Amino acid sequence: MNGYALIELLHVFFAIVWVGGGFTLLYAAEIARRKHGSSGVMAVVDIVALLGPPLFVPFSLLTVMFGAAAAWIGGEFSLLWVNLGLVGFAATFLNGILLIKPRAEKLSAMGAEMGKDHPGLVPLAENLLTIARFDYVILLLVVADMVLKPLPGNTWELATMDALLVIGMAFTLIPGMRRPPVVA
Repeated sequence: MNGYALIELLHVFFAIVWVGGGFTLLYAAEIARRKHGSSGVMAVVDIVALLGPPLFVPFSLLTVMFGAAAAWIGGEFSLLWVNLGLVGFAATFLNGILLIKPRAEKLSAMGAEMGKDHPGLVPLAENLLTIARFDYVILLLVVADMVLKPLPGNTWELATMDALLVIGMAFTLIPGMRRPPVVA
């Protein structure tokens, strides 16, 4: 195995942990929301607040560092797909640091203080889930970008990615497009 292959392998490994771990938590929050309402999300919010600093922040940074190293070694920084990936990473990283992490920590602290079933937490939990859903739309588009590696002439790939962004925005940001929680 040469150095470039090792760097690519580490880039993919850290991306799998980052993207897969976050997707698992988002999926768990959706199941908890549908089974127990928005208050059921609080257990997952506590885990997000705990895992953000030691897992998601370093693994996302390691993902981009090894990706940038691979792009530098491969001379690929001028390629569209590399730049789209970097923009998408920046968007999800800043979203995580500036919105998801502080809101999850605040919500977790409020839940510990007021009780996990306090009705005042419901809109805050819903807001956090909305932000996380949209973050994953962007993140999954970054994964698609990394796999498809579109160039400026790949009109269909770029148009499909644009359409998926718009559809993802509709299903994450417009509340009426989502199914209401089912409380048993």
